[in-house]
Amino acid sequence: MSRFAFFFYSSAWLVDMIGLAALGPPGKHPYIFGLMYAAAFVLMIMMVRTFPVDSGRSKTLIIVFSLGILGRILFLPFPVGNDVYRYVWEGHVQNLGHNPYLHAPNSPMLAEIARSELAPVWDKINHKDFGAVYPPLSLLLFRLFAAVKPDPMIFKILLASLDIGVMIVLVLILTIRHRPLTALLFYAANPLTIVFIAGEGHLDVIQILFLCLGLYFIFAQKEGYGFLALGLAVMAKYFALIAIPFLVTRKNCKMILAACIPLVLFLPYMTAGLNIIQSLQAFGFSMHYNDAVTGILRFFFDESMTVLVAMIILFVCLGWLFLFVHSKLRSTYLAIACLLLCLPTLHPWYLAIISPFLVFYPSAAWIYLQAAVAVTFPVLGRELQTGVFQEIHWLKFIEYIPFYGLLFYGFFRDGVIYRHHLYPEPQSISVIIPTLNETANIGRCLVSLQGRKELAEVIVADGGSADNTCRIARHMGAKVVTAEKGRGLQIKQGVDLASGDLLIIVHADCVLQRGAFKAMLNALRDNPDTVGGSFGMNFEEDNFNSRIIAFLNRLRTRLTGISFGDQAQFFRRSALNTKGGFPAMMLMEDVELSFRLKEKGRVVFLPNAVRVSSRRWQGDGFVKKFTLVLQLFFRYLIERRLAGGECINQNYYTAYYGDS
Repeated sequence: MSRFAFFFYSSAWLVDMIGLAALGPPGKHPYIFGLMYAAAFVLMIMMVRTFPVDSGRSKTLIIVFSLGILGRILFLPFPVGNDVYRYVWEGHVQNLGHNPYLHAPNSPMLAEIARSELAPVWDKINHKDFGAVYPPLSLLLFRLFAAVKPDPMIFKILLASLDIGVMIVLVLILTIRHRPLTALLFYAANPLTIVFIAGEGHLDVIQILFLCLGLYFIFAQKEGYGFLALGLAVMAKYFALIAIPFLVTRKNCKMILAACIPLVLFLPYMTAGLNIIQSLQAFGFSMHYNDAVTGILRFFFDESMTVLVAMIILFVCLGWLFLFVHSKLRSTYLAIACLLLCLPTLHPWYLAIISPFLVFYPSAAWIYLQAAVAVTFPVLGRELQTGVFQEIHWLKFIEYIPFYGLLFYGFFRDGVIYRHHLYPEPQSISVIIPTLNETANIGRCLVSLQGRKELAEVIVADGGSADNTCRIARHMGAKVVTAEKGRGLQIKQGVDLASGDLLIIVHADCVLQRGAFKAMLNALRDNPDTVGGSFGMNFEEDNFNSRIIAFLNRLRTRLTGISFGDQAQFFRRSALNTKGGFPAMMLMEDVELSFRLKEKGRVVFLPNAVRVSSRRWQGDGFVKKFTLVLQLFFRYLIERRLAGGECINQNYYTAYYGDS
């Protein structure tokens, strides 16, 4: 059945793409083209969902590449985009000895060339009073392509061929990250990529190719080559610059110098001086189209202030990602996504840079936005009919309101439309309780776990208690194991000995409420892609300070996916085993566990089910204790980010608990 369904959807996708190729350009029949374009995205998603799971690696590659290459071949006759005429012009004038940064197409020095056999190209160039805006690698490639032949179709074919290179590099990344090759369809069969790169011939594919190469080399631990490729990506189009900070760690920071090597590509153009950035400034500060964030800000600020506020918003978002999203691939993807939303101009082909990341993070919001650019096609239709390019502002409501809704939903619910790995229903639960001199609390904690039919075992991992903790635990039926002192070290000892396929960590000063196990099991059964999560918590002593702490705990977990140990963290054993196991750390193991689970898959946050002793927040030192927790938390976030996810520092234990 799956094979038939895939055959049906892939055949329908091909028919749809044939129709799009015949209808083009988008402005010629904007409404029919837009509907068929959006339908192609639905068919792409269904192709991924119905791809035969028993296909081998070779067969999968043959099918995916065949569809991707055939889809691109169909668009060879498709009319090129207006930008390609500028590519051809700037390549040709370079071969005649002119600097395109210094001389705009309407420059008197180029008048004779404009009247030559290149006159049809010159006539179709937009903004003839602007010099070159693209970085030097793109200009050098234009020069090379023009040396072959200064013809728009030749340029388009050469650029489209680079798109096959992107697919090959994505296969390498999928392999090194142990992801299924079927996900490549999110790039190979992506209608936006095919229409605007293979069809219209936009240069963004150069940037995408080198960005993907950079990511591959970094994941393959060849950081020098990785940063060199990233530098070349920036020299193709400046967007890729935003990815570099999210790929730097203490280990590879010296390699970042390789990203600076491509700056030598500016040397042939230095005679233009500041003109190299003049057109870029003009485009950034005086033009806007189909913008997201700046479109809203423009209601409140003038143009220059709008750009400034958008930059501030962008830097705040990037700071958030730097602290709370440590996966190199995911943080790079989200950083680029933030940049796109803050741009004053967002042409459809700008979104092509998101397409490679959809292979790994098939976001419903971003797939929708790539499809929803179809609502801007009437603008292209008006331009085709009247020669005037003018935005139809109300169309952006159709484009962006559902997008932001999906983005908001995805912030709390993951928001991906396809998971390559689904876990079986959990069958047994093991509870691990780390203890150290917990005579006053261990009894209440264990009593709260009694009578739970879903529970297979309770393991008390003791760090060398000198009181009756172990005796009480054994008397109440718990398994007691002795471990090296340190909360994470103790929990790891318990995790290694546990038999359950679902593990939950409960601190000795916590009481688990009735219904917690049922809620946890239901969440995992209803969401087989979920790897784990945590609960909301309240303190036994209800006062202003305790309510503040509980509220901040809930807020932090909701916004960042990072939970603390007193929130009864739980996880599937099989998910954790593939991420290096439980973190063997004296302290901050709860934060590290949160990161490892987030990088593996979706995590959930369930309603309040834990009551915690207020002992650590009692007395006059509330502000001091609160400040210490914040300090250690943010210190760990920064150290972990700079260490590349390998931050294991035992000094946190002493800083929090003292020398004792």
